[in-house]
Amino acid sequence: MTNLVCIDECAERNEGEDSLLQQLRESDRRLSEAGRRFNKSSMEIGWDGFFIKSHYGWQRLGYEDEKQYREAKKIGRSTWYKMVAIAGGLAHLSREDFLAMTVENAEQLAAQPMSVKQDPALILKAQTETAESFAGSLVAETARRENKPADEVFVTIKWRVKQAQRQVIERGLEDWQHKHGIDDPAYALELMIAEFQDHLTFVGFISEAVSRLGQAVVAAHTHEELEALRNLLAMHVQEMGELLKICAEEETGENAA
Repeated sequence: MTNLVCIDECAERNEGEDSLLQQLRESDRRLSEAGRRFNKSSMEIGWDGFFIKSHYGWQRLGYEDEKQYREAKKIGRSTWYKMVAIAGGLAHLSREDFLAMTVENAEQLAAQPMSVKQDPALILKAQTETAESFAGSLVAETARRENKPADEVFVTIKWRVKQAQRQVIERGLEDWQHKHGIDDPAYALELMIAEFQDHLTFVGFISEAVSRLGQAVVAAHTHEELEALRNLLAMHVQEMGELLKICAEEETGENAA
């Protein structure tokens, strides 16, 4: 009798798990469809919103201004301005080509120079690749165009923080730059993170120094430019000294530990 009860309980448990799995798959399917609809509707808002905006269409359609028109269409402020801006940056494309992209890829492509935005191969990649893969394609294209290693291509990092946090971060970064005599905030941030989380690499510093000095040497022709090169070299020597000091302090600390 006990065995029969156990069998019944196991059967009920399995049925419950199967039912939950079925519900999860159904929710997953609906979310996938909703994601596709959301992306398409967002891109349509951008395309048609830019067309309306470029012709001040809200006035001809009987609305007082852009705000009244947007609110009447029940489109959120951030969605409207973001998508209209993206469409404006890709206004040279056909509607079909524009709508074939994801919002993320369209936003990345819209920020590129016109020569890149018009490249058929990159337009196709924007329509077919994931956001991460397309970001890599853009870095590779920039490296080729600027004749530099991919690691030296400038990229944009985005994160969402509170205003008070931003002030603390920026103030701390400025203080660190001033302390170590570094003008480039991105370079200073890299060294700051390396100092607290990893070991500073001389290779990274030397690679950066060689690149900057090499560009300066090629560009220097006049007496003033040569004088500026001398100052740049002196700055790099000073930065190297600061870096050596930091590395020495880390080494001393590790030995003490």
